[in-house]
Amino acid sequence: MIAAVSRMGIIMKVSKIVFGFIALMFCLCAARPICCQSEKFDIIEYTPPKSWSKTVKEGAVVYTDINKAANAFCVLTIYKSATSSNDANTDFTNDWKTFVAKPFRAEENPQTDSQTADGWTIISATAPIETDGVKSLAILTTFSGYGMTTSVLAVSNSDMYVKPIGAFLESIKLDKTNGRSKPSPTVNSGSSSNSFIGRWAKSFSGTMGRDQSANVLNSGYYKSQYTFNSDGTYVFKAEKWLGYTKSNEFWMTDESGDYTVVGEILTIMPKKSMTTLKNREGVVLGTQANPLERTTYKWTLYYFAGIKETDLILHTDNETRRDGPFGSNDLFPKSYFFSQKYVPEWKF
Repeated sequence: MIAAVSRMGIIMKVSKIVFGFIALMFCLCAARPICCQSEKFDIIEYTPPKSWSKTVKEGAVVYTDINKAANAFCVLTIYKSATSSNDANTDFTNDWKTFVAKPFRAEENPQTDSQTADGWTIISATAPIETDGVKSLAILTTFSGYGMTTSVLAVSNSDMYVKPIGAFLESIKLDKTNGRSKPSPTVNSGSSSNSFIGRWAKSFSGTMGRDQSANVLNSGYYKSQYTFNSDGTYVFKAEKWLGYTKSNEFWMTDESGDYTVVGEILTIMPKKSMTTLKNREGVVLGTQANPLERTTYKWTLYYFAGIKETDLILHTDNETRRDGPFGSNDLFPKSYFFSQKYVPEWKF
């Protein structure tokens, strides 16, 4: 429960302090000493809240404090940077939907506060949320500039954390030396004169056991295909069959969105993603909306002499829900391999 003040009171207090600190954050680009021990994650240098617990997750660092006596909590999440869309409002909207609106079912178009200086645009917004019956407040601050965008999310149910949140935001310094140039969807990585515009597909399957006649039993397959358009949009399609144990279940995923390419960095930014379950006859058994999994890859085009084929190779630190398990190749660990020669035969 929110202690001491009303939910609207917290919103007003937090908004006043957080947005007030936005003006102070414009010194974040200048060299200045930090009194307390500072840390750095990706392009953000900051002073963490004292004595809060720290958790490192995929693409984020999380700081948490729980005050049992006051029945209060606060969670601060710093997200890894991504390639900017070159429009700060679009960057904020994408991150708001990904980090606030979707997971917390918050309003999709909050009132924002925006300021710009020294090449950075900082946009913030707040929204009341409720999780498992606990009412709290979400505060998202998005930084856009130098071809990059990154966000910080604070979630709390008490105004006792207003000052710690503000102090944390004030301590932020952004590293613009890692900036990326203006994105263009047709830029090549330099590994080949061929663009990756077009269709690229992959598949994998396996076997698991034998039946009574010693016939190998198929344990399923996963086929997927990207279509990269020259206007910076993409379409993704996938089909999964789990094998003989669930032979009447076929899972189809359809996703679309935008992408940017800057040098060897490819960023996928989904707008819609849906998975549909059908039986062998094509009858729809169910549908589900998928998380919008924005992912940054290092891409290259590589010619494999053995199979006489140039593949699109996408490298990222962790396997994605969309792409599935990594391919197996010692030259390119933690990577996915897509072919233009392979054309999937879709069940549906």
